[in-house]
Amino acid sequence: MGKYRILSLIIIVGCLLSAAYVMFIIFDKMHEIEAAQKSVKNYKERMSAPVDALDPNTNSGQLVTGELIIPKLEVDCSIRSDTVNAYDAVYHYPQSAAYGQPGECGILGHRTTYSGLFRNIGDLKPGDKVIIKDLILKKVYTYEVTSNGDDIRWDYKTNPVTFALEGEPMLLLITCYPPGEKSAAYITHCKLISASSF
Repeated sequence: MGKYRILSLIIIVGCLLSAAYVMFIIFDKMHEIEAAQKSVKNYKERMSAPVDALDPNTNSGQLVTGELIIPKLEVDCSIRSDTVNAYDAVYHYPQSAAYGQPGECGILGHRTTYSGLFRNIGDLKPGDKVIIKDLILKKVYTYEVTSNGDDIRWDYKTNPVTFALEGEPMLLLITCYPPGEKSAAYITHCKLISASSF
């Protein structure tokens, strides 16, 4: 009889330990789910906030819509519509013209952070090529630099960069100036010279 009592106790203790272990796992997973939900909530709040694209501490909300290629600078990166703060990516201002369309298309990139894709933008000369692949419309737009270093906007914080939405299709490559600081907006101007499908 004593043997069965000991066996019963061992089974009961084993069941209790198994139940405690299962409860611990459930409790741990609930904490992970709460943390993930909080992270999603914070992300949605950040994405819904207005964006100051020249401020590396802000961002707002969508996806990769294109590819930017600057052969002279060996730049080949994604174009995002949600943030400039991503590695190997630049930002398309949503209030600017769409790729290849009439008006000014604005693309912002960092010089010294997040891959520093525009670190050597000052090396571009009139005639250099800049290519945008529109991944949604499956189009390739080739632009040519028309001026570089002539348009530095020291007052961009009080007089934000605005974009024409009509006229000749242009591309404005925008970054900080001087490198690593946010004292001014440095703008490289390009004009559309060809468009094709891919």
